[in-house]
Amino acid sequence: MVLEVLSMASLKEEMEKKIMEILPPEAKFSRVDFEGPNVIIYVMNPSYVMEHSEYIKTLAKELKKYIIIRGDPKVRIREVDKLKRVITDMVTKSVGSNIIDDIVVDEPTGEVYVYLKKPVRERSKLEKEILAETGWKPWIIATALEMGAGLPRSDIDAVKQIQLATAKDRLEFLRRLGMRIHREPVYKDARITVTGLGAQMEVGRSAILIRTKESSILLDCGVKPSSSGDEAPLLDELDLDTLDAIVITHAHMDHIGFVPYLFKYGYKGPVYMTEPTKYLMEVLLTDYIEQAESEGRVPPYSRQDLAQALYHTITLNYADHPTDISPDTKLMLFDAGHEVGSAVVHLHIGNGLYNIIYTGDMKYGPTRLLNPAHNKFKRAELLIMESTYGGKEDIQPPRQESEQKLVELVKHTVEHDGKVLIPVFSTGRAQEILLVLNEAINNKQLSKVPIYVDGMVLETLNVHLMFPDYLNRTLRELIYDGVNPFLSEYVKPIERARDPEKRKEQVMEILQGPPAVILAPHGMLNGGPIMDYFVHAAEDERNMLLFVSYQAENTIGRRIQQGERKLTVRYYSDRVTLDIKMKVDSIPGFSGHSDRRQLFNYVRNMEPKPHKVMLVHGEPAKIMNLALALELQLKMPTVFMNNGETIRLV
Repeated sequence: MVLEVLSMASLKEEMEKKIMEILPPEAKFSRVDFEGPNVIIYVMNPSYVMEHSEYIKTLAKELKKYIIIRGDPKVRIREVDKLKRVITDMVTKSVGSNIIDDIVVDEPTGEVYVYLKKPVRERSKLEKEILAETGWKPWIIATALEMGAGLPRSDIDAVKQIQLATAKDRLEFLRRLGMRIHREPVYKDARITVTGLGAQMEVGRSAILIRTKESSILLDCGVKPSSSGDEAPLLDELDLDTLDAIVITHAHMDHIGFVPYLFKYGYKGPVYMTEPTKYLMEVLLTDYIEQAESEGRVPPYSRQDLAQALYHTITLNYADHPTDISPDTKLMLFDAGHEVGSAVVHLHIGNGLYNIIYTGDMKYGPTRLLNPAHNKFKRAELLIMESTYGGKEDIQPPRQESEQKLVELVKHTVEHDGKVLIPVFSTGRAQEILLVLNEAINNKQLSKVPIYVDGMVLETLNVHLMFPDYLNRTLRELIYDGVNPFLSEYVKPIERARDPEKRKEQVMEILQGPPAVILAPHGMLNGGPIMDYFVHAAEDERNMLLFVSYQAENTIGRRIQQGERKLTVRYYSDRVTLDIKMKVDSIPGFSGHSDRRQLFNYVRNMEPKPHKVMLVHGEPAKIMNLALALELQLKMPTVFMNNGETIRLV
């Protein structure tokens, strides 16, 4: 520890010299500090630095660090009430009146959080102006309060409360982390290994461990859903005391489901992800805990463990800058096109030694929600790519064809006095289905059928509205213009009754009412609010069960897809046997995963070409089939492994 402190003091001294060489005297440089992956530069004249932002770019380039400018405490507006008045006036002048939801001052850090009721363009410009005028580093966060009126917000507010309640402790955490990240590497010899802790020759429980002589980094940590319970990754391989970082690609349960579990058993390090993923993780994992409790099961971790995970979360933007996450590793995130905030991970290891690209789940094609997955990088030795739809026959129909089929199936069922049950994950498919159905009704392709939306889909709609920059251009511009593209007069949000008897009454009122569409999680029928509808609708042949997402092996959804029509399911604390008479259909074209052609083209079009591809997150036959195609047609060395196996890369 003493050596680390001496090393950091030496590093600070060297960095201060470089800063003073770059910043002119007019900036009035004060001091430098490290907080997590960031270098914090304090100045007495923040207005000058904001007016000459080229110096910030030069600093980042020369120091090879991400730079945050803060006003020295001596030049900040000291009275909190005055600070809030100044910020309110500036926001009003820039984007309009009555738009501020809340202003929270974080005195220990010199930062201020400005919560707005709706997203605004030119956010970075406004942040620079506030810093220049007040000396406080602002973060502008859109709560989408206006467009999300009527949607539940408890989970969104929970993220804010955790952030506020732990501000002082978090500053100490970031300073300790900064010492660990920015120290000089101890080991000079190269050794890099990759170990599969989950999602090897299977779909689910994604967890990949990257180790160097200097660092240990975990990519994702999810659960594998099955009809007999959730399976965890092989966590015995992890030494939590030496684990430097967890990097999360997106907020689906098979990628985040066991993150709080690591904090339960002693992990105290950072978790990196995008800002939307942080909010979605809170929404989904809170629901996961509550769902287990409602079914009489003991969840694998508590709400406090989840709060610890959020407290240790550090968010990054897409392709903003390389971020130091250990002494020998930098991280960049790029758009994966899978769900809002989903990321392709780029690890830069050593000084140009080795680069790993990990796709997580990705969609290499445009959708109604998102842009295609990014596949242009500066360097790439290894590509770790998902293979969910890697089989030879896994060719998805065009989106337009899939949308037409959805409309036709809904129309036919509604005309025959039935209900359409669509199991969805809380993010991605749910929002796309809403867009398609709303458009079909507006275009008179469908009658004005009610669309009931239940469960965490409602909470996650807020996240889509909060972060329009993570959506495609069409939706982004609509949201910035104040339009909520997901809700309409036909969409009926359902606030789930907690009492089982009242919940049954709530469900039966909908099922006994006029024809309707019902969207609810879980997307694979493994629990969740969709089961409340399914157990009561399954034996009515007028109804339809419509799958629009991937159904993993051993899930109830997969069993039904494969033709099983008599099965026993969990319903609260009971077991119910069903004789399924409702119609069943699937539309694979809505998947947020790339199909076989898109996976192949992702590799073929990738720049630069990777030296090697590793296939993960797929059933064995699909992985082997895709590997053979990449080897034969692209001459691309391709490997795969079983859970628990390790491959040395360098």
